[in-house]
Amino acid sequence: MVTKRGTKSGMTRQSLADWSSPATREESLFLRQHDYWIIRYHGVTAFLKSMRGLCYLAAMLREPRREFHVLELVRRDIGTSSSAGTIAVNGRMRPELYATLPVLDAKAKAELKSRVNHLRQELNEAERFNDPHRKTRNENELHAIAEYLASAFGIGGRDRKTSSDAERARSAVTKCIKKAIEKIGDAIPSLGSHLAARIKTGYFCSYNPHPDRPVAWKL
Repeated sequence: MVTKRGTKSGMTRQSLADWSSPATREESLFLRQHDYWIIRYHGVTAFLKSMRGLCYLAAMLREPRREFHVLELVRRDIGTSSSAGTIAVNGRMRPELYATLPVLDAKAKAELKSRVNHLRQELNEAERFNDPHRKTRNENELHAIAEYLASAFGIGGRDRKTSSDAERARSAVTKCIKKAIEKIGDAIPSLGSHLAARIKTGYFCSYNPHPDRPVAWKL
């Protein structure tokens, strides 16, 4: 259910009144109130019924350019934020999460290769800036990926069979995010286009705003 600039619900009418003052009219919002999300972009406001994809989008908007493994997004969605802390430290995946990656098809291999390249760049930068904490964090994740790759291949380099949890999560999270962006696009076309261009999905999901045109979201 989407209602622009109004709704039948008394609660939602009050929410619209609260967030429509001249001082905040142009502010970009992505706020949850009860069973609805209040979304504003370029001066257009919409109310969307809560759905999983909106929760995933909010997590990514809150931390631009951070890559979220799909299993972390799923765990956040089911209300186990404390559990998310057991699989991520300072925004980076702990080694045990890689044990749930699926069989290494071409897409998974490409994404892991991209992740390794990114981590190596981060590691080089940490060394240049003499940042031991950042260096250790990236070394730990590189080690976790190396261990996973070692365990993912059997005799003769054949892929081993591993858990399909991550593949199911990737498929479900991608569908939820795309559905949420479509709903947003129906209500606020410019925001739908922005998110379709700037949200990356896969085993790792992220929001990557244009470096010269960042959006200051209130979440």
